[in-house]
Amino acid sequence: MSLHRSAILIVDDDPGVRDVVARCLQREHYRVLVAGGIVEARKQLAHDDVIIALVDITLANGESGLDLLNELHQSRPDVDVIMMTANSDVTSAVDALQKGAYDYLCKPFPFQVLAAAVKRAVDRNRFAERAQMLDQIDAQRAASEEHLQQFLMSLASVIDAKSRFTSQHSRRVSGLSRLLAEALGMSSDHCDLIALGGRLHDIGKIGTPDAILDKPGALTADEYGIIKEHPALGDELIAPIKDLAVLRPMIRWHHESLDGKGYPDGLPGHQVPNEAWVVKTADYWEAITSQRPYREPMALGKAVRVLRGESGSRIPAHIVETFIEAIQGHPLAVAPSAPTARPAVEADIDLARSVKVIRRSAAQLASLEGDRHQHSQQGGAGA
Repeated sequence: MSLHRSAILIVDDDPGVRDVVARCLQREHYRVLVAGGIVEARKQLAHDDVIIALVDITLANGESGLDLLNELHQSRPDVDVIMMTANSDVTSAVDALQKGAYDYLCKPFPFQVLAAAVKRAVDRNRFAERAQMLDQIDAQRAASEEHLQQFLMSLASVIDAKSRFTSQHSRRVSGLSRLLAEALGMSSDHCDLIALGGRLHDIGKIGTPDAILDKPGALTADEYGIIKEHPALGDELIAPIKDLAVLRPMIRWHHESLDGKGYPDGLPGHQVPNEAWVVKTADYWEAITSQRPYREPMALGKAVRVLRGESGSRIPAHIVETFIEAIQGHPLAVAPSAPTARPAVEADIDLARSVKVIRRSAAQLASLEGDRHQHSQQGGAGA
């Protein structure tokens, strides 16, 4: 059922009433169908997606709207029925409600009363539809986790296959990112997420021509412009997958700068989250200490001096110093001599564990968003 395409059916033998009620509801942007009796109503119900029926109790030719109510209650319990009548006797209302009517309106009723009754029914349908969707999601959660794991494996494989340099680079950035996250005292789950962000941080380079990635000389301004597109492209690639929202800051902002002159968004430093600083630092170190098509790797002493040159201007100073301390004597500090070799320490990730961590993080984000929404509503109510 899709509520934005669903219709409200008006069943009344009086054309004037049908027309007035229909026009009132159409002004509220509802899609409206009309019927003069039960036979015509059945045809509308059979051929259209009706979620609410406004039914007059007393119809022409001896028909009773209560009969249609009973019929719908048995065959279409998903349709909310609001009874309408000129009889103000409370007994009629109680009878209709006992037989399954959602609400009861006495003619003539103000438009505001009609609109409020219909809105309550629409809101109830939305709630029921959401509950049904959540049930389906819960039922598919295990399969969904497996699919997400397969998707992440596919992304990692794409990076590995793109270039002999991108494969080694992404694995090593993942390991260095975890090393720095641990040195900063982050939780085990947080370290897992950051390691995964490091593994996938360059996924946007699937759209970068190989000729640019493997170019043996300096890049032209246009080529560098193409390279600078990869963080935004990577972010766009995973954006439709809500569970991966926790990875997006690392993928999109690992080239931002403390001085606000980074890319793709030129964020001021205080807006860049720690996860992105961690991956940026690992990415920077890996780039200057490994072999590239256009240059040889830096010696460790020089690399430390160059990284410290970024401290306080492009990368937060405490991140830089923590990283330098963490890599002292660590095998990951030195890149393997050949770009086709694996890192000295296996820096790849446990995707099954990563998926579970992602799920927990996504649930926590959803809970936080719910709390913020509830707080804003409470604040608005008290204003």
